[in-house]
Amino acid sequence: MVNLTAIKNLKKSFSFVPLKQPFNQRKELSFEEEQIQVLIEIGHKLKMFRDKHSICLERVAVVTMIRINLLEAIEEGNLEQLPEPVYIQGMIKRYADAMGLDGEKLANLFPTVKTQEITKKSFPNVSMLHLRPYHLYFLYVLLVILSVRLLPHLITGSDILAREKGITNSEKQQYQAENQRDLSAQASLVNTKTEQKYSDKTTAEKPEKLQDKQPVVLSVIVKEESWVSIEIDGKIAFEGTLAQGTQKTWSAQKQLVFFAGNAGGILIPINNLQNMQLGKPGEVKEVVFTPTNTKISQSK
Repeated sequence: MVNLTAIKNLKKSFSFVPLKQPFNQRKELSFEEEQIQVLIEIGHKLKMFRDKHSICLERVAVVTMIRINLLEAIEEGNLEQLPEPVYIQGMIKRYADAMGLDGEKLANLFPTVKTQEITKKSFPNVSMLHLRPYHLYFLYVLLVILSVRLLPHLITGSDILAREKGITNSEKQQYQAENQRDLSAQASLVNTKTEQKYSDKTTAEKPEKLQDKQPVVLSVIVKEESWVSIEIDGKIAFEGTLAQGTQKTWSAQKQLVFFAGNAGGILIPINNLQNMQLGKPGEVKEVVFTPTNTKISQSK
């Protein structure tokens, strides 16, 4: 193990070799070039301190738990063999602490991307932010000019808003009432026309529908015995002799044909009137009933 106590006693007599040039006097380098240059100087210091106290690199690797090839890369300033800058800082700190040096101070000398960005953001161009008295005077004059130019527009806008509010408050109800009356009148007129049109159409179609749907009904009263035949919508519904006093009723959808062998003994309604005698006694007659017409003919 490394004798840390002896190293601490000896470090008081050891002084760092001064840097060739302070950082603020160096020429502007790229960030990577600056990292390499600083790493070379730090590695050179650590190697000189280690050689002076005859500490082998294998012991440093055991104490710091850093691989030997990485320790060699730090001492030689070989940035390509090392990991990210943040990890390089950590290894420098552990290496310097193992030697009894101020590892944190030495590690902070190695720049990282984060350090560079913070430096750029922390030191802006102060000359650009410096305001002189005539700048303030110019801003004051500009504000006065803008106020004078915008004031008439603001007053005019306020008057317009006031007038609009006045119109809204005083005439809104009257306008709504008139508009409502107009809408009611128009709706009433449309409804009247619609009802009239519908009524005319219904009146025109009603007789036809009634005629189409109204069935033909025939009620027969037999005063004297008679032979009859009933044909309903083209089909024979009854044939036979009806005795005196018989009352019969038949109905058809389109046509009803009544045939009587003794017309004088049959009473039927003729042309929607009261029951009338169909003919003379012993006369043969045929009556055709439809929804719109009644036709009586005498059979030969």
